[in-house]
Amino acid sequence: MSLQSIAAKIMFKLPDPILGKIMKYISPKKEAPIKLDPKKYWHLQGNWAPVKKEESIDELEVIGEIPNELDGKYIRNGMNPRSGYSDHWFFGNGMVHGIDIQNGRANYKNRYVKTPYYEDDMDMMASSFDLKASPANTHVIRHAGKILALEEAHFPWVIDNNLETISHHDFDGKLDGPMTAHPRVCPETNELLFFGYKMMGKPYLMYHRVSSDGKLVQSEAIDIPRPVMMHDWNITRNFVIFMDLPLVFDMDRAVEGGDPFGFRPECGARLGVMPRNGTNRDIKWIDVNPCFVFHPMNAYEEDNKIILHVCRQDKAMVGGMDQIYGGDETTGKLWKWTIDLETQTCKEEQIDDKPCDFARVDDRKIGLKANNGYAMELNNKAETLTFGNHLFKYNLDEGTREDHFLGEHTVGGEPLFAPNPNSNDENNGYVMSIVHDNERNKSKLIIIDTNDFSNKPVAEILLPQRVPFGAHGSWLEN
Repeated sequence: MSLQSIAAKIMFKLPDPILGKIMKYISPKKEAPIKLDPKKYWHLQGNWAPVKKEESIDELEVIGEIPNELDGKYIRNGMNPRSGYSDHWFFGNGMVHGIDIQNGRANYKNRYVKTPYYEDDMDMMASSFDLKASPANTHVIRHAGKILALEEAHFPWVIDNNLETISHHDFDGKLDGPMTAHPRVCPETNELLFFGYKMMGKPYLMYHRVSSDGKLVQSEAIDIPRPVMMHDWNITRNFVIFMDLPLVFDMDRAVEGGDPFGFRPECGARLGVMPRNGTNRDIKWIDVNPCFVFHPMNAYEEDNKIILHVCRQDKAMVGGMDQIYGGDETTGKLWKWTIDLETQTCKEEQIDDKPCDFARVDDRKIGLKANNGYAMELNNKAETLTFGNHLFKYNLDEGTREDHFLGEHTVGGEPLFAPNPNSNDENNGYVMSIVHDNERNKSKLIIIDTNDFSNKPVAEILLPQRVPFGAHGSWLEN
């Protein structure tokens, strides 16, 4: 039995800080095999591969014209292994890329998020027992004056406006568990709502509510029967909705060296609806057909119903963690779920058959009725996660889709909505996305007028270095 397996078997008997110190020394450094299997290590090939330099470049070249009303920072997080190697896409060090836009001009900066995971060149095993040791590689948001770099197994980390790392953030010591990479900021109350899930030790799920001024005011243990990967969730004006879906963590398999996650439809799938200031006793669990959702688009209330739009896939990680996506069954498509709170049932309808994910709406419509939703095309014929060369705009009222073609050799990234600050209309603004030209090996930030979505961007900001495919980001107005 390996030292890692022994440590795993005793993890419930040792305090996490002590076990973390042990694991720092007995967890071997991850070294790249002499020959990388391109199927297993797809996240180190092409534009998935990390970049080495932290750059600061002013006065970027622009094709077209940046709208003068845009005044802020586009910032996006992603996995960028410091050594050039990681066992899995999820495990690379966090690197944030920021494009400052003001007066029709743009500047670029990229920085690692320098947590203990970065400073000590840790792997995920060694970092598992220290909540501060986050890769901080999945998302970045702003709340109560703090910019937070997020990942779902650790504390968030604060970075400043220059993308320099400040410190971890545990809400004045009140947070004692992980924070999801997908919190929600309520546009009406400015509360920050989030959850954290654990793979080992109950409670497997915690709910947290943070006041508009950044104080953690509520933490609630949520009872679920088994540890599951709960990557994302939804909020509405009055409720939060947890997704207890059957991507299950198996401790015994992990101890024996097997893949820790397995898709187990026999465990069932359900949605947990709870008042935003409620408790575990208030949750209504509503069954849905077994499936998985990495990213929902939005949710809102309509009379006694809750409407959710989600990127639903039939299965997930059927070949283990190495197969995040791969093939049609494990690629998301847009579905509409209608929860009836009186009958505690859910109507499930497929809206579109185009493979897509990384869904977003206007952040001012989070938890409220939004007419427009945006997503990125995925290639459902590929064996691994492969981005497509379209961005999608959905009319959620009508269930229709409008396509933006990026080019034959250009593939997309998550689409963000940047509103016109002079308007409250979700139809008045721009869609931003970092995209990559595979033929020229160049990256750019495109800006699309949402009212002219299918036509060419109003501006293309040419980036001074290749930006690897990443995860999620935000538009932060000045």
